[in-house]
Amino acid sequence: MRFLEALGEQVLTLRQRVRGIGFVAMVTPLGWATLVIGGVSAIIGWSHGWLEFRGLAFLALVLFVVAVLLTLRRPSHDVLLELHQPRVPAGDPGLGRVLLRGRPGGTPAATIELPVGRAVARFRVASLGENDEHEELFSIPTRRRGVIPVGPVRAVQADPVGLIRRTKVFSDPMELFVHPRMVPLELAAVGFLKDVEGITTANLSSSDVSFHALRDYVPGDDRRAVHWRTTARTGRLMVRQFEETMRAHLLLMLSTLRSDYASEDDFETAVSVTASLAVAALREERQVSLYTFEGPVAFPNAMGALDELCRVTQIDKGPDLSQVALRAGHDTPGASVAAFVTGGTDPAQLRAAQLVLPPQVMTFALRVSSDLEMARRQLGDLTVLDLPLLDQLPLVMRGLS
Repeated sequence: MRFLEALGEQVLTLRQRVRGIGFVAMVTPLGWATLVIGGVSAIIGWSHGWLEFRGLAFLALVLFVVAVLLTLRRPSHDVLLELHQPRVPAGDPGLGRVLLRGRPGGTPAATIELPVGRAVARFRVASLGENDEHEELFSIPTRRRGVIPVGPVRAVQADPVGLIRRTKVFSDPMELFVHPRMVPLELAAVGFLKDVEGITTANLSSSDVSFHALRDYVPGDDRRAVHWRTTARTGRLMVRQFEETMRAHLLLMLSTLRSDYASEDDFETAVSVTASLAVAALREERQVSLYTFEGPVAFPNAMGALDELCRVTQIDKGPDLSQVALRAGHDTPGASVAAFVTGGTDPAQLRAAQLVLPPQVMTFALRVSSDLEMARRQLGDLTVLDLPLLDQLPLVMRGLS
């Protein structure tokens, strides 16, 4: 009787400890199979008196109880997950570290898992005393542009058979931005943004950089705008009048249709071309708007533009280039330069897309394909540039006007 009472107390204690820790989620498929086999064996063994099935049921019960006992103690660490640089260019490794520190009372040995993308890195950490530390360094290869999820760091406790698997998450997940490759561009050298002061508008102003005409002074005009030489000659107070100008604004339209590209490498080159143009313009304090076939891409600065380009993917269906150009031109009425970045798109389609843009917008197109040879052609007022390699971008852009 004392044995049964003690066993009952142990079962009650066990039930209280596993309550609220997701016991159902802790049981692995092998664990559930063991429970089912044990239950069926118990029914058959005690209903038909078969000792073999009773022994099998008892073995399943013992295995399961031992598995639970081995995973009762919850691992407890102070964990720090760090990335040396959260943003790296494609091809450079992403470096980081996981630092684990023991808590008061010590922490049991555990297997630590670190998910990286679709893979999971595992390492074993021995028991740690209070304030003892264990550091693991890791390197993430970055062959292509993208966003790689890193973490969260989690501790895994499992029995040797694999019936129970208990996981505790220690950190929040992080993201490693793998930026597209870029080539440096000097906009003044390539010449495709000639409007240093911006493009003029039909609005007249008393203070700007584009001189328009002289007019009679009216109360409220800025005295600094008075043209004294003309005032002395005419005997009337005359002031300068200017045309308002708009800040140079580059509109980029990147095709993301899979059918526009001969290969995935060509699409990656197109993204790199877009990144090179956007960053070059932003560094010279130009305005930049970016559209893909899925809509506008918002970003606060050059780094934000590269982050967003990390997330750009190809799509199988979408609008045609003219529809994208129509929407982009409507949304960005102040654009002064527009660029189409596509694969081997038919030049006639590029010309049709250019015609839906406002006539004052200077437009050029970059066709990116390894099957093309570097070339330049003119379709009306549309310049079409063929680019097989990213490194040839500064050369093909030189002299563009």
